[in-house]
Amino acid sequence: MKSIRLLFFLLLPLLGCTTVDADVEVVPVLEWEGEALTLNQDVMRNGQSLRFTEISFYISDVHVLQGNSKSNPQSINLIKNGQGRFWVVLPQSINPDTFYFSLGVPSSFNDSSGSLAKPAWQYGDENPLSAAQNMYWSWKPGYIFMKLEGRIDLDGDAQYISAGETFSIHTGLNSLLRTISLANPSNQIAPKYALKMDLARLFDGYDLQGAGLNVHAMSSQDADFVRAEYISNRLSNAFYALEPLP
Repeated sequence: MKSIRLLFFLLLPLLGCTTVDADVEVVPVLEWEGEALTLNQDVMRNGQSLRFTEISFYISDVHVLQGNSKSNPQSINLIKNGQGRFWVVLPQSINPDTFYFSLGVPSSFNDSSGSLAKPAWQYGDENPLSAAQNMYWSWKPGYIFMKLEGRIDLDGDAQYISAGETFSIHTGLNSLLRTISLANPSNQIAPKYALKMDLARLFDGYDLQGAGLNVHAMSSQDADFVRAEYISNRLSNAFYALEPLP
């Protein structure tokens, strides 16, 4: 993470942004129905109890917009198991109306067709794109953009041990990268923001049973692609607000 930020600052003169006046920190905050969510916490959905054992995703191409002034997109960040943060570097004189980011890895880095892509094993272990992060399918389909795993109590015995009571939903593919925009909540810039992500909103209307329990579409031709697409299309609902932090 530090190396990516350092690289960005070294490249600022080349990117035409030579003066910065703010380095804004953004911390993703996981929720379920508006309440804080942690791993292995039981939550209720449609009368069934479930718990997440992994919630990991990539955030990339972070930038801001004020009128027609747009900052340069920055870095690729991995938020793993609810831990992590990223930074938005604001050029001088920009007080943004809107923050933008993508959920996933840009196509130029994602798979073998990308102009800047290389196999994940060529990155150092600490790099968010390293194979060591366990967010990589293979050279062709590329990276897993979001990984949601856990258990669901389908039979109501509160034990999560019956057959078929696990779920594993992995999304990826260039066609499923989604860009999300959120309004600046005030006319001032805070040094730090919480990025609210509500998993209940993400799963709204999703059939989390049967074939919906395991989604690993590595191409648009796979049978579970439509489920991966549904989840991807819900991301703009799940990431619902920025909140200034002290």
